[in-house]
Amino acid sequence: MVNYRLFTPGPVEVDKDVLAEHGKVFPYHRDMGFADVIEQVTTDLKDILFTDSRIFFFTSSGTGGMQAALLNLFSEGDEVLVTSIGKFGQRWKELAEVYRLKVNYMPFEYGQTVDPERVEEALSGNPNIKAVLSTFTETSTGAKNDVKAMGEIVRRYDKVFVLDSIAGLIADELRMDAWNVDAAIGGSQKAIGAPPGLSLVALNERAWEFVQASTMPNYYFSMKIAEKFRKQGFTPWTPAITVMMSLALVLKKIEEKGIEQVWADHAKWAGFFREKAAQMGFEFLPKRSSNALSAIKMPDGVESTPIIAEIKEAEGILFANGQAELKGRLIRVGHMGHANEADTLTALRVLEHHALPKIKGL
Repeated sequence: MVNYRLFTPGPVEVDKDVLAEHGKVFPYHRDMGFADVIEQVTTDLKDILFTDSRIFFFTSSGTGGMQAALLNLFSEGDEVLVTSIGKFGQRWKELAEVYRLKVNYMPFEYGQTVDPERVEEALSGNPNIKAVLSTFTETSTGAKNDVKAMGEIVRRYDKVFVLDSIAGLIADELRMDAWNVDAAIGGSQKAIGAPPGLSLVALNERAWEFVQASTMPNYYFSMKIAEKFRKQGFTPWTPAITVMMSLALVLKKIEEKGIEQVWADHAKWAGFFREKAAQMGFEFLPKRSSNALSAIKMPDGVESTPIIAEIKEAEGILFANGQAELKGRLIRVGHMGHANEADTLTALRVLEHHALPKIKGL
């Protein structure tokens, strides 16, 4: 039995009414009633993304959505620019290389964000680059890229801008069409606040032209196949039906609140958390922080792993460790699903009691 609450940057703690929806008797996936659910989810996501793009759903984690984007947009040998500010930027590189794309890799130091001027230099110096693959919120560091500035540059050079927006979606402001994002990827289990199991890929008409031209071997993730079913209101294969139902409820609640207010709440409580934690003596990794999470740095000689385990055991709260090279060096605190006063104060209290003494050597 799970005896802790998730304060991780995905998957997130799910509201009880959403869990109840997830546990309901589910319909046949070809029932027109279920097509109505998909239509409503699509409409609400378009409102949240500020786009009129096609939206495709895949039964997968967010990484499956990233893979689907690559499989559908490109052909073997296509040249892409990958900007990386952490583990998930690296994932773009790994996926692109699996499918034999030619990768121009532009890594930045952990905690930094992409310098748009370097993106412009790369595009101006290499006309063969077809697309830029980047990250909105880098979950491994808590850093947020300037997507608007990057989108202006990518569009100026008439390239396709593919964005992993999995972690930042609804926690940080994102306007897909106005910011020139051609393909945006999301996941049900992040700030949106539904159970894991669904990824989504939104594509505008510019990106759809790339799909039409792609010769990459594809089947389960094929958007060409999915498009035929999308027009009828369905997905090509049996989707995660109960996740779609719970996602519909979450999106209804977001629509009722208003996406601008959702952004404002995340900004308010993420900012409050970092302000109070800094006053206690905690330091943070990123220079430009997302509202989706905060990444607390450990000083030399202090490991985060036992602190996280102690908090889980004593308080029933699970924070996230660092990933890869940052394991043991960070405590990552998710504000997804916790953009409220009570949870923010709880996170501060347990960190002050359990983490601060170790960091200060007390």
